[in-house]
Amino acid sequence: MKKFLYSLSLCTLFVFLSVQVCGQEDKKVNAKIESSTLENQIRLKAVVANNTTVYKELNYLLVSIKKGSGGNLSNNQQSGKFSINPGEVKTLSEISVNLEKKDALKAFLYVRDEETRTLIAKDSLELNHDLFTKKAAKTEEDAVFELKGLTIDETKTKVGKDFYDLFYLQYSQLPDKSNAAVTISEMPLRGTSGQISIQIEDKVVYSFMTNPGEDYLKEQLAASLRYIKEFNARKNLIKNEFIY
Repeated sequence: MKKFLYSLSLCTLFVFLSVQVCGQEDKKVNAKIESSTLENQIRLKAVVANNTTVYKELNYLLVSIKKGSGGNLSNNQQSGKFSINPGEVKTLSEISVNLEKKDALKAFLYVRDEETRTLIAKDSLELNHDLFTKKAAKTEEDAVFELKGLTIDETKTKVGKDFYDLFYLQYSQLPDKSNAAVTISEMPLRGTSGQISIQIEDKVVYSFMTNPGEDYLKEQLAASLRYIKEFNARKNLIKNEFIY
């Protein structure tokens, strides 16, 4: 019986520690678009949760793009500066849209740091996505143009943070930046190694194994910027083949 209770205590401790570690990993700012529908009216609510232990001063941008059944496009956006306390959940703004059965809707929520201007959280919502055309995509791009050059830090270690800082300083000075946010993410591997990935529009543009050497990080920085430039060039080439 004592052995059973001892084993049970160990299991309970393990579960508690696991939950605690997962909770620590989730301690960041989260953005969420909440939606509710009443008859033909859809209400979009921008909600931000500060899961960190630090007071934050941030900016938000909430954009909705509607395509009517006749093909006409309309958009609505709200933005502004806000502050949020540790552990606080705050509703920033609401947008109401009249949506018929054959209408399509896209909504985007972006949250960025007031001081560094980096994008730290985002969310999106789509209804009847298939009804959108490339013209709608162009409108969407224009609506969020002010996000050009923003970066998201999803690194987890000191090496990852060091690379992100190098990347941000160099990338922010480039005259030609991607219209989409660039995400620097890090995935821990076995032992002390890890993998850093550079993503644009959820596509991995370049990735490499971590190494604390300064010269190595600078080499990977140069390679990352080169691959980003090639990715944007290919994207623009494909875009120019379409007639809107």
